[in-house]
Amino acid sequence: MRNQVEALAALNPAYFQMEWQCERMPWRLLRYPIFWLQFVWRYVLSRQRFDVLHVHFFYPTIWLALTYRLLRNPKVKIVVTCHGTDIYAYQPESRWYKAAAARVDQWIFVSAQLQQRFFRQDIRAEVLPAGIHALYGQVPALPLAEKDIDVLYVGTLDFNKGMDRLIALLPALGGKKVVVIGHGPWHAQLSAAALQYPQLTLVSAQGAAQLKDYYQRSKLFISLSRNESFGLVMTEAMACGTPVVATTTDGSRMQLQHGINGYLIDTQDEATLLQVLGEKIQLLLSLPPADYQQLQQACQTSAKPYLLDKVAARLTEIYQQLTTVPADN
Repeated sequence: MRNQVEALAALNPAYFQMEWQCERMPWRLLRYPIFWLQFVWRYVLSRQRFDVLHVHFFYPTIWLALTYRLLRNPKVKIVVTCHGTDIYAYQPESRWYKAAAARVDQWIFVSAQLQQRFFRQDIRAEVLPAGIHALYGQVPALPLAEKDIDVLYVGTLDFNKGMDRLIALLPALGGKKVVVIGHGPWHAQLSAAALQYPQLTLVSAQGAAQLKDYYQRSKLFISLSRNESFGLVMTEAMACGTPVVATTTDGSRMQLQHGINGYLIDTQDEATLLQVLGEKIQLLLSLPPADYQQLQQACQTSAKPYLLDKVAARLTEIYQQLTTVPADN
């Protein structure tokens, strides 16, 4: 979200980010009450007055915006961007969840599939992903022969992201060079796998400029998630001309066209899933250079709408519309 805030601030210096200050507290149950008190002290009781509050991750963060509306500015407009877990993790929706939802002026969902999962469809809403860094906008796609990484993964190392699937795929990948970038609870298991499969290389989390280099050098990007509302790493990879092989999620369904800019693997049986994943990876890696180049061109075309400057421009329009035209709830 920080990149999005910086892109918005470049358009209008009046935009301001309210940051989470206590996310690393050891007492989990105290995090939200303490953050609420910080919010009230810093923003509700301050001299600053906001016309629009943009909440990322609807629940329970929405209660901060509703507190501000109640105590500071009853006319403030509330925009909410739902990213996935704020919908997936709250089904079936509680009475409080529904009550808070009724007070939102504008909804944004990072994928059309995520919007369809929301319990209400009679709302003012649109689909708008968080956006990828501007430096991915002008990245030359390297020819297949110049790429030295076969398979790349970037993201959190956990069960939901399919790290168990990645480890299970390693025998089928033979001598293919696999690079995994990120951190998370499955790091130890991946480290153990790297001792058994020397072609696996683990890399710590990287900045946008460093990731761009890894994306360019990779022949394909792999996404093995069980749930993924959008998946910006897939967008970043495609912006660099790297096709994607992905399990079917809300995010991959929105971004990938099977056989055009990558491959979608849709099956419920885990053994079959791994078999098909291995087959599609081998197929993509063995494509003739001309066919691979077609995939690259389609990838870069599909990633362009999700650049941060376009996302920030649309958000600015939404803010202006809310403050000049009465919002329909």
